[in-house]
Amino acid sequence: MRICAQATRQCRGNSLMEVLAAVLVVGVAALGVAKLELLNGQTNRSALERSVATLLADDMIERLRANPDAAYAAIAEGDPPPTFVDCLAASCAPAQLASFDVAVWKCSLGSWKEAAPCQGARQAGALASTELQPGLPAGDGSVVFDSALATVTVSWRGAVSASVSVGGHR
Repeated sequence: MRICAQATRQCRGNSLMEVLAAVLVVGVAALGVAKLELLNGQTNRSALERSVATLLADDMIERLRANPDAAYAAIAEGDPPPTFVDCLAASCAPAQLASFDVAVWKCSLGSWKEAAPCQGARQAGALASTELQPGLPAGDGSVVFDSALATVTVSWRGAVSASVSVGGHR
């Protein structure tokens, strides 16, 4: 609103156009900040998923190293977890421990969390509840062996489909 003195023609205040221009500038800046916050949240989620996938891949590599006497078979993506063998309640032979390791690992990935072996692993206390350990969105994994080397790959579908591979000696 402009207030002008009649005799001196001096005006003070802002015109409606100046106010609209200021509102437009502030609005564009607010939209830019909101877009940055959205991208920040997506990037953080993606980084969290990648970190979880890397930890799960490392977990399987360590399970392979901890049970060198077992003849682990290759595990393909899409393979369901094997029948759960409760190695927490009693001592297991290396082959049984390998089945336990694969079942717990596959159940931790996310895709198979409702499968019967995963329910058995949760009841035995080998896995946390699905609320505490949801896994990755559509997470699955594979293990490929090449002589003494193993490559563990974990894949998932988050904001974008992604995968992480970790290799190591078994």
